[in-house]
Amino acid sequence: MLLSLAGIACRSLAEPQGWASPTIGDDLLFVAHKDELFALEAETLDPKWGFPDATGDDDIDPVALYGTPARMNGTVFVPAYDGNLYAVDAANGALVWQEPFETDGPLIGGVAVSEDTVYFGSDDGKVYAVDVESGIERWSFKTGDGIWSTPSLVESTLYVTSQDGRLYALDTLGNELWSFKTDAGIIASPVVDEAAGLVYVGGIDSKLRAIDLETHEERWSVKAGNWFWADPHVNEGVVYAGSLDKKVYAVDAETGERPWAESFSTDSPVRSAVAVVNDDLLVFDRDGRVYQLDPATGEAKSQAPLELGGHVLSDPLVIAGETPGDAEVLVVTTDGELVRIDPETLNVLGRQQLS
Repeated sequence: MLLSLAGIACRSLAEPQGWASPTIGDDLLFVAHKDELFALEAETLDPKWGFPDATGDDDIDPVALYGTPARMNGTVFVPAYDGNLYAVDAANGALVWQEPFETDGPLIGGVAVSEDTVYFGSDDGKVYAVDVESGIERWSFKTGDGIWSTPSLVESTLYVTSQDGRLYALDTLGNELWSFKTDAGIIASPVVDEAAGLVYVGGIDSKLRAIDLETHEERWSVKAGNWFWADPHVNEGVVYAGSLDKKVYAVDAETGERPWAESFSTDSPVRSAVAVVNDDLLVFDRDGRVYQLDPATGEAKSQAPLELGGHVLSDPLVIAGETPGDAEVLVVTTDGELVRIDPETLNVLGRQQLS
């Protein structure tokens, strides 16, 4: 099933390839390409180690990395398509757990981690909670279908979406608090907006929904022409979300009204989350075009998009500088190129091939 979905994301794959998003922790940048995870110095981008090579174990074969890793207390948790969750030492890339935690299905989404527990979903339909130190299962929760999204942990509640079409709210002991049923499967991750009291969910039914955290009912929804696979992004009371219909939508979080005169059209489907940096909204389409928009109007601020020269299916990473003008945006193409972008000028600051 992943191959058909990857085809809709416009990757013609003979086998799973992976498109995990970059993430940063302390002084290290973690960037994945296909079945490898690279740790780079955050400031210089000098390589520190690579996983799985740094483990020294030839039997470690993660196949593909789709889910974004997460770091906690010196350990990086790496979900892999082989169905295993690996715990890796952030200092040197060695294994922290003697054996990875094994599930019965591919791991496609990322992980959420607290001080003592790492939470994630598997295509086997289960949500897992695993002890950070030992790698031993604390509990699991069974949904009605595979889970491809990243859970969202907010205080003591874990929000999870499933291909069974439900948004689940669980407590940290694995008990279901409530759920909301949509009209089709959900593969986008839930985004919780505590200020508005809402959780945003994009679905295979081509709807972006806002679910009330108190009433557990739908407050509003927006219909697109194709799936919402990209995770929604909320900024200053407005929710932005790209769709596979080649459009980006803006919705007022409180009212559900559309602040733009019309949705912004891209040249190819949008699988990646948008990024808001200072006064700019950056949109990445599948074919590697970067659009700079006015967040208030949805109108393009540059005459032509930036062409990266490679497909983009992962989410961008915003690196804040000491001043607003020092910010950078990092994105990884499916060809394994890490690209640094100036969000204000839309110029490429540097390119680095991952190897």
